[in-house]
Amino acid sequence: MRTNLFFKTLHIIILTYFIAFITFLPEADAQVRKSRKKEKPPITEKLWYGGGFNLNFGSDIYSSVFTIGVSPMVGYKLNSFLSAGPRVSIDWTIAKFNDGFTAYKFNSLDYGVGAFLRAKFFHNFFAHLEYSQLNVTYSDGNVINNKLVKYREWKDILLLGLGYTSDSEISYEFYVNYNFLEDDNSFQVPILYRAGITYKF
Repeated sequence: MRTNLFFKTLHIIILTYFIAFITFLPEADAQVRKSRKKEKPPITEKLWYGGGFNLNFGSDIYSSVFTIGVSPMVGYKLNSFLSAGPRVSIDWTIAKFNDGFTAYKFNSLDYGVGAFLRAKFFHNFFAHLEYSQLNVTYSDGNVINNKLVKYREWKDILLLGLGYTSDSEISYEFYVNYNFLEDDNSFQVPILYRAGITYKF
């Protein structure tokens, strides 16, 4: 009789512990997941955002070119100083050409997409490496009805530059780049000046 009572009590205790385990298991699992989320920050905390302002100009006795544009970008922080991401651009160009007798105007709206790699050092300075493809308008000098004939093509650019940024959450930046893929016969100068604003860079 006592033996049966002992086993019944043991069964009740085991069943109580089993029910308690099943009941509190989801809550414990939720706590573990919550702590894991705290350990691993969301991807948005590693992103920074920028908006660039492009300026390029050059002239000689036969031509003058002025380009202005904007270029939004998003960077992902690979570590404390290195980041990478995509960049798009829209540029407006105004140019004048002179063949010695007549001056011709040339206007274009160009766009591009690319990727960049940045290394930040000494808090306020950074190196900028970028490869982009631009859809640009150009002319080979042919004239029809007193107007330059325009063509469009995809153009590769490879930039390497140095820049300065203010060390704050919302920062301004300025950097100078050299285009290693600029055609020697192009009227564009290979040096490109950029200025812009970044957030959390």
